[in-house]
Amino acid sequence: MNRDEKKIMGLTTTSHGLVHLFEGVLPPLIPLLIEEFNSDYFQLGMVVTVFSYAFGLGSLPAGIFSDKIGPRRLVTLYLFGAGVLSVLIWPVTHLWTYGIIMGLVGLFCSTYHPASNALIALSVRERGKGFGIHGIAGSVGVAVVPVLSAWIGWALGWKAPHVIFGFLGIGVGLFSLTVPRPTITRGVSPTKGGAGPGPVQVSYLNLVVFFLSATALGLTYKGIMTFLPTYMGENVHLPFLNIDTVALGGTVATVALLSGAVGQYIAGRMVEEHMPEVLYLGALVMGTLFVLFMAMASDLWLVISAVIYAFFYFSTQPMQNYLISVYLPKRRQGLGYGIHFFLTFGVGSTAAAVSGYLADRFGLKAVFYAMALCFVASCCLATFLVIRARSRMKAQQG
Repeated sequence: MNRDEKKIMGLTTTSHGLVHLFEGVLPPLIPLLIEEFNSDYFQLGMVVTVFSYAFGLGSLPAGIFSDKIGPRRLVTLYLFGAGVLSVLIWPVTHLWTYGIIMGLVGLFCSTYHPASNALIALSVRERGKGFGIHGIAGSVGVAVVPVLSAWIGWALGWKAPHVIFGFLGIGVGLFSLTVPRPTITRGVSPTKGGAGPGPVQVSYLNLVVFFLSATALGLTYKGIMTFLPTYMGENVHLPFLNIDTVALGGTVATVALLSGAVGQYIAGRMVEEHMPEVLYLGALVMGTLFVLFMAMASDLWLVISAVIYAFFYFSTQPMQNYLISVYLPKRRQGLGYGIHFFLTFGVGSTAAAVSGYLADRFGLKAVFYAMALCFVASCCLATFLVIRARSRMKAQQG
């Protein structure tokens, strides 16, 4: 990578980790928030849904604006907007005020994913590697936020994680102002399999099936991540750690989710050398199995199942980002990522409230069984993409 590419990767990786701190700050605090606001799982699931709808719904216009005004500017907008609003949570005393601010934070965060992925797709020559590194930063953010939020909240109160993450956002926003606007690179590495470089012939059927698969996977992400720290705190018992269930759940969830960064790295390295559709399907099948194991396990077996689940789930992200980059022409990259994150984070956020209802009515294990069904749907759709890719390969070879 040249100097500009390294600076762009520095901004996007830092910002990616941070966006998942903003996104994941609430779930580890659920036990504290239930006590603070005299609420329940469903009400707090609704707050997560408000954030996530804004996080997802804003992605579609963000993708369009990214193609028009440049992705780096949108990254800067996200950093300052989400940072300032998070600091403003400090004086909040009512649940509805908290929900409104979280929704606005989600709206500013919504500009990030379409902009950053378009920035990498247009500016970094080794796209698979770039998406892998970028994905690792996101996975680390997802992994560490349970323990950071839980321990800070336990020690300093539930508002402190929001404020600390807000100041971090403002600081990275100042750095973003030093990053130059990108120049579009022309060379890309060849790939084996169903997707490749060169002029893109858009298959709208492939895109529809891919986006439906991604939507089903987005449901699993929000449903599982909303209640994973609480579920871990209730079902993992470590007598040698003399801490409450909030800190325990966040700590164990972080340990499990760190494997997602490894999955991101390996997938990013493999996706340009193998048929991406096949890799995607394989990761989905393994994710399905280990979500079911999580629903049935406890203690050490639950931790092991969560570690393997996180590895395969997060490995799908660089695969998805790479598939979009080769399914669509360069002039539509921002729009493609906007649609993708609108569906995965916006429509997918419905799972937070639904999972809250299931948890109140049937217990937290029911959430994982329901999310396994969404995984199965995503697998079926990905199978269709594999069949299409193989048919295309045979036609090209014949």
